[in-house]
Amino acid sequence: MNNPEMVSRTVYYQLADLFEISAVYYHEGRLILRARPHGSAAEAVEAMHRRLRAAGFEASVKEDAHGLLIGVREVTRFKWPVVNIILFLATVVTVFFAWPGPPARRIEYAVALMTILLFHEFGHYLAGRRRGVLMSLPYFLPAPGFINIIGTFGAVIKSRSFFTNRRDLIEVGAAGPIAGFVISVIALSIGLHYSQIVATGMSGGLQLGDSLLMRLLTRVIIGPIPEGYDFVLSPAAFAGWVGLLVTMLNLLPLGQLDGGHILYGLVGHYQHLVGKIFLAIIFVLGFWWPGWWLFAALAFLFRLNHPPTYNDAMPLPLSARLLGLAAILIFVIGFIPVPITLN
Repeated sequence: MNNPEMVSRTVYYQLADLFEISAVYYHEGRLILRARPHGSAAEAVEAMHRRLRAAGFEASVKEDAHGLLIGVREVTRFKWPVVNIILFLATVVTVFFAWPGPPARRIEYAVALMTILLFHEFGHYLAGRRRGVLMSLPYFLPAPGFINIIGTFGAVIKSRSFFTNRRDLIEVGAAGPIAGFVISVIALSIGLHYSQIVATGMSGGLQLGDSLLMRLLTRVIIGPIPEGYDFVLSPAAFAGWVGLLVTMLNLLPLGQLDGGHILYGLVGHYQHLVGKIFLAIIFVLGFWWPGWWLFAALAFLFRLNHPPTYNDAMPLPLSARLLGLAAILIFVIGFIPVPITLN
C-alpha cells in the first residue's frame, strides 16, 4: 500500500454511511477498521464489498464482542493507460491540424488548448484523490476539423467510486472548471496582446460571441476598437476563448455536468428546479445558436436531475460554499448566449 493516508481516507468515505468507524489502523500492508453497522450488518457488509471491489480493494470481516474488524487490502494491478495515451495523442494531432496556417501557429494553438484541457481534467482528478473519490485518468476526445473546428470534444473522467457528501461534490466539481478558467484567462490575455485589428468584413466567416469577461479583457488589453474595424484572435487567444466556452458549458447546472455537481452540493434537490429552468433557457437560445439544442438533448439523455450523495445531511463548510460560489461567478462572467454566428 503505497499511500496509506490517502487509501484510509478513500476507504473511510466509502464506508462512513454504512458503519460507525471508531478507529483505523495500518498493519502489515492492510487497513484495519473497528466498526459497527448503522443498520443491518449483513446489508452493510454486502454493500461494503460491492463498493470496495469497484474501487479496487478487497475486504475481510471478523466479528467480536466490540463489533466488526474490517481488514482492507489494495488490489494492485498496474496497467499502462494505453487507451488514455492513444486518445491524448490523437487529440493533440486533431487540435494541431484544426488551426489553419503555418506549423508555428498550429503549435501555439495546440499547446495553449491542450494545457487548458489538461489543467481542467487534472483539477478534477487531484481533487478527487484528495477527497478519496477514485477517478480514472482523463479520456480525451479527438475531433477532425471537418467535424469540429476546435479539433476536440474535450475530455471525460470516469468516477470509480461514489460521492459521500455534498462537500466532495462541490470540491471535485469546481476544481476542474476553476483550474481550466485560470489557464484560459492567461492564454486569452497573452493572445489578445498579439491579435490583429482589421477592417470589418476581413475577419472571415465566423463571428465569435462575447462574454462579460471577454469584453472586459478586450477593452483592457486591446483598447477601444475604431468604428469599421474588428480584431482577429491569435491562436493562443482563440484557445483561451475556447477554454472559457468549455468552462461555461461544463458549468451549466444540469445533471452530471460540473455545474450540476456544484449546484446540487450548494442547494440539494433544488438543483432539479434550476436545471429545468436552464433547460428552457437554452432551448430558447437554440433559435440563435442550434448548438444549445444538442446540449438540451444530452441533458435528457444523461439525466437532468442530479442523484443524491450518501450523506446529503452533512453540513457544508464555509470553504466549500465559497468554492461553489466562485464557480457560479465564473459561469456568470463567462456565459456566452450565442457562441458562434456567421457573418
